[in-house]
Amino acid sequence: MAMQWPVDKLTLINRALAVTGNNLVNVLEDGSDEYAACSPAYEDGLACLIEEGNWGFCTKVAILTPSPTAPADTAWDTAYPLPADLIHIIWVKTNDNASDPTSSQLHRPVLYDILANQLVLNSQGGPPPPASPQTPAVITMKYASTNNADPVVGTPNFVRALNLYVMAGIYRGLHEDKAEAAKMFTAAEAIAQRARTKYDQQKPKRSLWRSRITNARRMTHPWPPAGNYPDY
Repeated sequence: MAMQWPVDKLTLINRALAVTGNNLVNVLEDGSDEYAACSPAYEDGLACLIEEGNWGFCTKVAILTPSPTAPADTAWDTAYPLPADLIHIIWVKTNDNASDPTSSQLHRPVLYDILANQLVLNSQGGPPPPASPQTPAVITMKYASTNNADPVVGTPNFVRALNLYVMAGIYRGLHEDKAEAAKMFTAAEAIAQRARTKYDQQKPKRSLWRSRITNARRMTHPWPPAGNYPDY
């Protein structure tokens, strides 16, 4: 039998129900007890998996639109509303040459903060906010997104971890077996870590950063010989 791939939400839920000895569901949102236990576990597990790993299949790069209102914290000069589909930020970069916002060679990382569901930073030269009119630099953000966050584009271990999260929900909600639910949740966490490791192996290798201070501390230096030393 050929491997069934990819796996959508309904298929994944039914796999978990079959393994745990429960009735299957025919459609999503069918109002059954089985679906009532599986769907929240699925959605919670999916959100956690997305937040904990920088998966390429659910990340986006977007140019942010500045708010017309300056930040309440005057340490920053411009505020940018966060995207509605944001789960977590991966990086934020600025392009000081606004005439060419797509040039990756001109982008550089920037310092920022998050206040009142807005990203705040100094894109107009820094505090205090300059007088209007001013043109902020082009700010680009890469972030994990809820869009396209479906297991049909996930890796096998990603889907396996999500399946175990659903099984944990079944044991807790349908079987009322907290001990078995805890085992499934622990197994899901372990597979999720393996999924992140395997996914990261596909990415370009990073150069190791070696601290001179750390290396110096690791070296063993002999104590100076005992004796009388002249005063200086």
